[in-house]
Amino acid sequence: MLIEFLNDYYAADFKKIHDIAGNQHLVGHSVRFDKDLFVKIFTESEMFYAEQNVNQVYCPEIYLDSVIFGDKYIVVLIDRELHDTDAEPVDEQRAAQYGEMLARFHQKVTDKVLVADYTKTKLSDRILNAADGLKNTKYEEDVKKAMEILRPDFDQADEEYKQLPHVVLHGDFSLRNIKRYKDSEVLIDFEWASVGVAYEDFIKFFYNEVKNPKLRSSFIEGYKKVCDFEVPGSGLQRCLLFLCALNICRFHVTHEREKFGDMPDRMLKTIENRNAIVELD
Repeated sequence: MLIEFLNDYYAADFKKIHDIAGNQHLVGHSVRFDKDLFVKIFTESEMFYAEQNVNQVYCPEIYLDSVIFGDKYIVVLIDRELHDTDAEPVDEQRAAQYGEMLARFHQKVTDKVLVADYTKTKLSDRILNAADGLKNTKYEEDVKKAMEILRPDFDQADEEYKQLPHVVLHGDFSLRNIKRYKDSEVLIDFEWASVGVAYEDFIKFFYNEVKNPKLRSSFIEGYKKVCDFEVPGSGLQRCLLFLCALNICRFHVTHEREKFGDMPDRMLKTIENRNAIVELD
């Protein structure tokens, strides 16, 4: 019924291309707009508003429309021919470019878009709430072990987190969300955007894709060409890695496909091994 409505409304013939985490993606040509469209259908309003609001500011040239249909939330974008970049090796130059890309994103959207702001809740309380939500899951024991290690860091981490500048985060900064378009690379997919500290956008990228200390340093230097940045203290780094792991665990528990593989398990083991701080050159 929804697709029929969209076909009628946009004078299009949309086809489903994939279904990710319960969110459908459609493509098709709209006679009404005489453009090829890319349609993102969300089941959660928070993700919809993040995607809509960030697109309107960060890449208004492709934002076309938004529709709410029953319990579905739809963002309509102008389709582009995008190509993956994650098969290409990341050298120091590319790492620096990606640091600049993330900084320009933070710079362009911070204080200009309305997204979820979790910073109003104390960081340690967010960690405790997220851990509580993983009781009676396969992650429970590893979460308990990591929690006991990190509790002594909570007070210092809470204070530092409160003092650091807050930005609008991408929320899932990774090579799979950096695409080649024509002669440049573009950042896509903003449904996980929220307010936090800049380092939160570094974590998955450093942990899973840019593990070499030289590349990490190049990324940070690229970021600092655009925005001020200070590497958080070790206690805050550990707590933010833990929160990231907890959020991925929750995603895996609530979705059929474990999109992030064994990443949360490796993050939790890193904390248990007491070396959960970023290694730089």
